[in-house]
Amino acid sequence: MSPCLVVIAKQPESGKVKTRIAAALGDDRAAELYRCALHDTLALARSVDGVAYALSYAPPTADGRCYFEGVAPEFTLIPQQGTIFGERLSGTFSRLLLEYSPVVLIGSDSPDLPTELIDRAFSLLATNADVVLGPADDGGYYLLGMRAMQPALFERIDWSTEVVTSQTRQRAAAAKLHVVDLPTWHDLDTVDDLQALQAPGAPLTRAFVAALNES
Repeated sequence: MSPCLVVIAKQPESGKVKTRIAAALGDDRAAELYRCALHDTLALARSVDGVAYALSYAPPTADGRCYFEGVAPEFTLIPQQGTIFGERLSGTFSRLLLEYSPVVLIGSDSPDLPTELIDRAFSLLATNADVVLGPADDGGYYLLGMRAMQPALFERIDWSTEVVTSQTRQRAAAAKLHVVDLPTWHDLDTVDDLQALQAPGAPLTRAFVAALNES
């Protein structure tokens, strides 16, 4: 099987993305920020060589699919299914691991992520790691990779909290999986996080933040 890199993302609609940032900047600016981060993340994914590309999208509607067909035409599109985030993640991995291995998933909240970290995840999974985790500094993770489906990693997790990574490690340990961590990275959840973006990554997002700072 060949390796696959999947981006999980939402359609950048005003009032439906980046709600914590929207509380400070307004819905329209938050949606534009998300759009910039999404396009930077897609460019980041395209820079990874030797893998297939997939995109797990929400909402799972005809309009959502039409949007992502336009911005990511070379990506295999997978509608997110499930009521909670863990179900949507699990469904994405289950579907892709039928055709690809390993599968590495990233979100659109770390658009300045170095390509080298994604490459390292694939290298680790090609050797002896069952699971690779990219812990975020808020307690979640920016990357998750695996060679085979591991349902336990998505069970009894308090999603969108600071214990997601620690609970994922606990589930992996109980399943006797070999987990390797990548270096911790940041994501974009709050206005303060916008100042942590690192060049040369995320050029569209950094330009948005620079214009925001000037205004």
